[in-house]
Amino acid sequence: MAAGSGPSFLRWILVLLTVSARCSVSAFKVMEGATATLSCQYSVGRLGLSGVCWGRECGTFWCNNILVQTDEHGVISKVSDRYRMTGDVLAGEMDLGILDVKQTDSGPYCCRVDIDGIFNDKKVIQNLRVMKAAPVTIMSTTTEANPATDHWKAVESSHIAIPRQNTSVLHSVTLVDDPFPSLSLQINIPVLSLSLSLLLLIVGALVILGFKRMYHKLTSSVEKPSVPMITYSDILL
Repeated sequence: MAAGSGPSFLRWILVLLTVSARCSVSAFKVMEGATATLSCQYSVGRLGLSGVCWGRECGTFWCNNILVQTDEHGVISKVSDRYRMTGDVLAGEMDLGILDVKQTDSGPYCCRVDIDGIFNDKKVIQNLRVMKAAPVTIMSTTTEANPATDHWKAVESSHIAIPRQNTSVLHSVTLVDDPFPSLSLQINIPVLSLSLSLLLLIVGALVILGFKRMYHKLTSSVEKPSVPMITYSDILL
């Protein structure tokens, strides 16, 4: 039993060494909000087109938490539009692109190439570290006002404002004075016409009264009989 167990133990050690030799680990840093590109390649000329998967970790037979994978025909399937193959899949370039990376995207990523044989799969582990974006600082420049300049500006503005103020006063005077002539004409014309009418009525009445008096005098002088005058001499006779 002991002699039989020795060769099998050595065989498992060789298998583990082979597996560890086919697994590479690297780290990658990226700023938050940027696009991360994780590299993974294999030789298509030597191995032919093979199935490849990208996941958050390497499983026993395939990737765990698969993000993107291809079959032996190069057909790509993915779980989200944030993850995509950025290389030439037919040439064995299986780079993984992650858009708009976040803090939750930090951690290990496993690229696994399916190669025929036991424990022949190629594994590439990329440790992604997402860095916080630096705060944006806006530089502001302030200029101190010159008191002398401000004083002269104030003086100039006051000189400029004075003629404008006088002009506005003159305009207001003309606007106030304009309505009075038309108003006086509107008031005087009715009064004048009324007074003329009254005057004409009075004159007409006086003329009519004068004509009536003259008419009565004429008629009374014609119709009244003449009374003979008796003198004193006639009485004596």
